[in-house]
Formats: sequence, structure tokens, C-alpha cells
Amino acid sequence: MNDLFKRRLTVVLGLLLMIGGVVTCNKLVSSRPATERHAGREGARAVRTFTVANGAVNVQVPVTGRLQATDRMVINAEVSGALLRTERAFREGTSFRKGEVLFRIDDGEVRAQINSQQSAFIRTLVQLVPDMRIDLPGSVEKWERFLGQIPVEGPLPTIPEVLDEQERNYLAGRGVLDQYYSIRALYERSAKYVIRAPFDGVVTEGMVEPGTIVTPGMRLGTFIAPASLEMETAVGVSELAFTHVGDTLRLWSSDRSGDWSGRIVRIGEGIDPNTQSVKVFVKVEGPDQRDGLYLEGVIRAGVIDSAFAVPRAALLDRGGLYVVQDSALTAVQVDVLHQGVEESIVRGLSDGRLVVTDRMSGAYDGLRVVPIQDPSR
Repeated sequence: MNDLFKRRLTVVLGLLLMIGGVVTCNKLVSSRPATERHAGREGARAVRTFTVANGAVNVQVPVTGRLQATDRMVINAEVSGALLRTERAFREGTSFRKGEVLFRIDDGEVRAQINSQQSAFIRTLVQLVPDMRIDLPGSVEKWERFLGQIPVEGPLPTIPEVLDEQERNYLAGRGVLDQYYSIRALYERSAKYVIRAPFDGVVTEGMVEPGTIVTPGMRLGTFIAPASLEMETAVGVSELAFTHVGDTLRLWSSDRSGDWSGRIVRIGEGIDPNTQSVKVFVKVEGPDQRDGLYLEGVIRAGVIDSAFAVPRAALLDRGGLYVVQDSALTAVQVDVLHQGVEESIVRGLSDGRLVVTDRMSGAYDGLRVVPIQDPSR
């Protein structure tokens, strides 16, 4: 009897355990969060957009370059000799007025040659004048007067005018003309021993000291007019159509505070084959300009009507843009009128269209999106 009771109790307990397990499993299943039936379907992506508003768009071409003096003189010696000390040394930062002596080279040798040849010229004329009284009596008076004006040391007076062929041949046959112009050539050469400032300016590079023996072609230094600064820069061939002489610029330096204004004064003709750019020269106005100062800026290169600007990164290949239509992406073609570094100017969409400004990876026509206003627009 006891055995039968124990078997029945075992069966009942087993049934109770099975029922409890089933109930527990059902509770666990019901407590799980419900999964979306179509979990594999891609959700809508958020994209930044702006609303097209066609109108006049300012074309701005970014540029960089350094200020350079247009009045710049690289000084080279044309004669040889010892460099003499002058009133003020030719050193960097020293200012000179127009006409002041920059360099003086010892010209003792050439002065001795001039005096020697000038004395010989006087002797030739002294011997010539008596013969002229017989051969050319009509010309003797002016040559006597010329002879009396010639100093032993000092510049030659202007040679008398030769009136006819007979007088010319007479003078040439006796070497008068040869001697005169040889002495004049020596005077021209002697002038190269003194180098004077061609304009008001300042020394930016001094390479020699007094006592240096200079030779023809030797570089002595650099002299500039600091008030004649302009910036040399370059623009791409694609931006050349928007760049003209007279366009204005806003310029600044990352190393100094303040802005400068500029105006394009020249545009080069040749295209650099390596960079596909054209040189542009800008006259800069404003205080605290220095030769060599690096500047950045933008050219205000006119206006394009009936267009709008988009971030350059938003452009698709072959000049397309993504727009949002019925919460999905649609690629449309536009006319790209100008491509800048950061923005492009395009035409071809009506007002009110939503243009995507993001560069999207894996985008395609029909992709579901949620448009969000681009805060930078």
C-alpha cells in the first residue's frame, strides 16, 4: 500500500514540475521585447539639406601670395677695383634718397688713363690748328676756341659741329675724332665707379664691405622702394574668366592683425604647364606693408545671376546633385558655372527644392531619408 502511494505521489510531483516549467517558459517569452517583423529593412537616414533660392551670387576666388617691391634693383658691379668707404655703409635697413651714393669703387687707374689720353688729344689739336689756317681757314676759329676750353683734368667740352664732308675727312684723317670719342668712352666707364640710388629706397641685402675687391658681374646687394609693393599670385584656368584687371580684393595675414585692400593691375598671358594657373599681380593698399609678407585673400570677381551656391563636396560626378523628393533621394543634373575651393555656383533647379549638402556614401536614387536643415546655410 505504501509503495502504491509513493508511485502516485511521484507521478503527481512530476506533472506539477512539468506544468510549472511550461508556465515559467510562457512568462519568459511574454516578457521579451517584441522584435520588428521586418528587422532587415533599412531605416530612413537623416541628411542635411537647404532650400534653393535662386538669385545673384558673388563670385569669390581665393588667392595667396607674397608682397614684392616693383621698384627693386639688384646691384652688380660693372667694373673692377677696391670698394671705398662712403658716408653711409650699404647695410640692410639703411635708407637712401634718390641720387645719394650707394657704392664708390676706386677709379684711380681709369682717371690716369683719361688724363693721359686728354693730354695727347690737346697735343694733337695744338699741331692741327696751324695746318687748318691753310687747309680749312673757315673752320679754324671754332677749333681754336674748342682747344682753349679743354682742361688737362676734367670733362671734355662738346666737340664743334662738323659742317661738311671735307672738314669731317680732314679731322678723321688726323685722328681727332678717334681720340675724342675714346676719351668720351673712358668718361662713360669712369661713371660706373660710382653707383647712386635710382629712387628713394632702403637696402634689403648688403653683401660686401669697404675694402672688398670687386669684379665685373659681382653682386653687391639689393635696393628696393618700400612704397612700391604688389602681390604676385595665381588663379586657375577655370577661374580666369571671372578675373579681370580692376577687380578688388580683401587681404589678410595669419601672422599679423588687420586687413588690406587690393586691386588687380596686371594679368599674365602664359599658363604654367605644371599648375595650369595664370599669374595675377595685385596692387596692395594699407599700412604696415613689408616686402616678403605672406597674404591670403579673395578676389571679388563679379556676380552670376539666377544661380545658387552649394558646398563643393555636395556635387556628384558629372555635375549632379541629390535632392529630396517624397522623402527619398533623387539625383538631378545641374549646370556648374563656377567651382571654388569650398563652394560651387550652379544653375538648373527651381526655388524651393531641397538640396542635400552632405557627401553621402552608399547613396542611391530612392534611398529613404529624413531632411534636416543645414545649420551652416
